[in-house]
Amino acid sequence: MRFDNIWIAGTGGTLGALEPVAAAVADGSYSPDAAESTGMTSYARSEEAPPQMAVTAGRLAIKEARERGIGVGPNTVHLHSHGHFQGIEMWPAACWIARELLGSTLDTMPMTVNAWSNGSLATLDVAAATLAARPDVPSALITMADRFAPPADRWYTSPGMVFGDGAAAGVVTRDVGRMRLRSLASRTDTVLEGLSRGAEPFRTAPEGRQPDMRRRTREFLATGEVSLKDVFTRTAECTRAVVGRALAEAEVGPDEVDWFLTPFVGRTLYRDSFVRTMTDLRPRNTLQELGLTIGHLGPCDQLYGLDHLLRNELLNTGDRVLVLGTGMGFTFSAAVLTADGL
Repeated sequence: MRFDNIWIAGTGGTLGALEPVAAAVADGSYSPDAAESTGMTSYARSEEAPPQMAVTAGRLAIKEARERGIGVGPNTVHLHSHGHFQGIEMWPAACWIARELLGSTLDTMPMTVNAWSNGSLATLDVAAATLAARPDVPSALITMADRFAPPADRWYTSPGMVFGDGAAAGVVTRDVGRMRLRSLASRTDTVLEGLSRGAEPFRTAPEGRQPDMRRRTREFLATGEVSLKDVFTRTAECTRAVVGRALAEAEVGPDEVDWFLTPFVGRTLYRDSFVRTMTDLRPRNTLQELGLTIGHLGPCDQLYGLDHLLRNELLNTGDRVLVLGTGMGFTFSAAVLTADGL
């Protein structure tokens, strides 16, 4: 969908302490071969619960938005996204984050947008649609945070990447801001949902142990419904489709992209999934090297990347930023933003 008056007025981000991947290789947590393939040098490890990190990132985003005259308060819609445990079972983390950031009584309903690693673009999509449809809502606060502390397996939960701990936030509004949202497109291939389900039966309660995601993938491929080659083909087709739509709706050519923001995955997966998939795309800059130092932050990668660009003054006025998101399910999203309000 094309957007003409949706802006990101403020952003924020926070990370855990950076830990060397070499130490994990030395103690046997991560294999030397995997480390060489991903090219990961360090990852972010936090002692804080994800909602605490989300509040830190949210305060930064709200401060920046208010400095531009954007109202953030009881009428602001709050959307939170995560893919992993938020620190307390059966607990509405979004309501606690909203209380900390927006106040004790709200005229809106905080909610969680569950899109796994596609949370940055999923929350932006819902926020933009809400603002376009509801003139009574002045702004939307989007937050996302994840931590992959034990017993989670940050090393092998998904092949080709190492998971890091962090949070990101943004204030989305109309009329004024730093980044203008030009377009956002999504596609879902529900056949690939089985990659994260495998042969698991439906249960009446959690198992009480961390799921073996690699086993689930093997079980799904063993059914013969799709082959590993089919997985790569289908994901490539969906990636090209959303990128093509987003660029066309924003009227930006594939050779006119100044920054390309993707999930923070390892070097080999980045090459196979993004470089070889879109051979006509010629971005001038990427944040791949940043990702190799912090890890895959669950739903946070894309919004944390935008905050990194803004916080470090890496953008020039008018720069065009192509953002790509993917998530288990399997969902694909792409957005084009322009730096029109620096």
